[in-house]
Amino acid sequence: MSQEQYKTKGVKRMRLKKLVSYGIFVLMLVIGFSFTGIARAFDYPPPTGQVAIAQQTSDLMFNTLFAALTQEFDETTADNVEQGKQSISLIFNDRNQDMRLVGTVGPLKESDRPSDNFERQANALALAGQAYTSVQRVDNKWYYRRSIPLSNFRAECALCHINFKPGPTPDQVGALMLRVPINQ
Repeated sequence: MSQEQYKTKGVKRMRLKKLVSYGIFVLMLVIGFSFTGIARAFDYPPPTGQVAIAQQTSDLMFNTLFAALTQEFDETTADNVEQGKQSISLIFNDRNQDMRLVGTVGPLKESDRPSDNFERQANALALAGQAYTSVQRVDNKWYYRRSIPLSNFRAECALCHINFKPGPTPDQVGALMLRVPINQ
């Protein structure tokens, strides 16, 4: 074998080695990106510490809303029922998905009825007087979700809800739904 043939074979081997190395590198990149995509598809629930913070936020939110509702009840009379209804409707407006009054005891607007599986289950439990919580993913974001059963607990309830018995009564009528995003 001549020296020229030997050099040509060496160059071909070097090119083959580089091509194989490049192929292995590309294959490793493809495998790495595939595993990253698979890992993201699992989207693990948030850590318990973050859930605890969301739960504490939910507690604060509930206390604030209950104080606002109590103030509304204290100020609503037979003479200003319509203004009281409008005030509550502005607080619990249909665009706010983080706090909702939900029920199935009519008369209700369609937007006041349970809108997803959590709300249906929570409302059923609320009508039996039970609270419900869950950590759920909604539209690619994790939330701490909570329901608080509501009863006809103040005489003023029957001013706006004419189908309620004069109160207060222990009758369960629906639930307050709270939803707090969980920061990860």
